[in-house]
Amino acid sequence: MLEKIKLLLNITDENKDALLTLLIQQAIDEAIEFTHNSDTSELESTIIKMVLFNYNRLGTAGIDAESYSGVSYTYAIDYPEGILRSLKSKRKLVTL
Repeated sequence: MLEKIKLLLNITDENKDALLTLLIQQAIDEAIEFTHNSDTSELESTIIKMVLFNYNRLGTAGIDAESYSGVSYTYAIDYPEGILRSLKSKRKLVTL
């Protein structure tokens, strides 16, 4: 999975491997928690999208809006609907 993410991000060296590995593990943990399913093999492409989303948000986490020189930016605070839809499709019902 790491190599696929590096290819998508056009990263050719190993300088970001530790960071990307951490983001991969966090995304896997989030997917397991959300779906209540420890088998994430069917969610690899979704996990890759989660990692890319989180990687691209580094340094901007927590910012809801930013404005300067007449230009406004709003940052997402949750995963895009496509990622959430994919996670929801693999969600297991938890009984108490």
